[in-house]
Amino acid sequence: MKKHLSILFALFLMQYVCSAIGTYSDWDRALENRHTVYKIKMNLNNLDSIPDILDQFPNLEELSFNNNGIAELPPSLFKCKKLKRLSLVRNNLTVIPDEIGQLVNLEELSFAYNDIVEIPESIGNLKKLEFLSFSGNEIKTLPDTIAALQELKVLRVNKNKLTSLPERITKLKRLEKLDLGNNYLKALPKEIGDMTGLRQLFINRNLLTTIPNSVKNLENLQELDAVRCGVLRLPNAFSDIWALEDVYIDERTILFYQNPRFINRQRIHIIGPSSNFYRPTQ
Repeated sequence: MKKHLSILFALFLMQYVCSAIGTYSDWDRALENRHTVYKIKMNLNNLDSIPDILDQFPNLEELSFNNNGIAELPPSLFKCKKLKRLSLVRNNLTVIPDEIGQLVNLEELSFAYNDIVEIPESIGNLKKLEFLSFSGNEIKTLPDTIAALQELKVLRVNKNKLTSLPERITKLKRLEKLDLGNNYLKALPKEIGDMTGLRQLFINRNLLTTIPNSVKNLENLQELDAVRCGVLRLPNAFSDIWALEDVYIDERTILFYQNPRFINRQRIHIIGPSSNFYRPTQ
């Protein structure tokens, strides 16, 4: 028995060590081992800049500089051709250079909670992206080129200044989560129902008054948040979506007529004015 436990412990330890290999949080150590650097993680390091040496790591796949004071991206970043994940959450960035489109192997990209006002059109070159977050910025429009991100599964642009969405966003057939909360949207794209992969749709805290009937085609939709959109009427098209389980509304929302066949599946959550955190996916 002890022998088996020792073997299991050794395997666990080996797996742990292997997972840690290639991850660095110190520039000097990274430069000493530049060919074995796969991840650089320097979160909460009080950084105000990134040294222009990122091209010194030919096998770099992941960069994480969350919760710092970084205001600019170094040119060497855009030479990291193997980069798959880039996260700069909660920094002081205002501009994303067009060169971001050169990182064609990116799968995950987050610039959440900065001061960015515009997403460059070159974002459309990142055709392998599966996760994209610009939450908590100052963005007013999304580029049409976002429609080229055909592998995208999660798009978060909540807490911005969006007043409209490009019609071409409905081309994102594989998108599963779309977070548009806390913006100034007055309408959704007419053919939003074409986004048949959607499982979660968050439109809370906008200026919407109607929702297109095409939502009847969102047959995979499981969660809808329409809290605090004013006097919003939810179309009866939602009542026939078998997959729909959780609907969040407030006391002013006019609910759709529930289909008796699905009434036991669909949980309607009425959120009061003092509740800011009310769903697990927030």
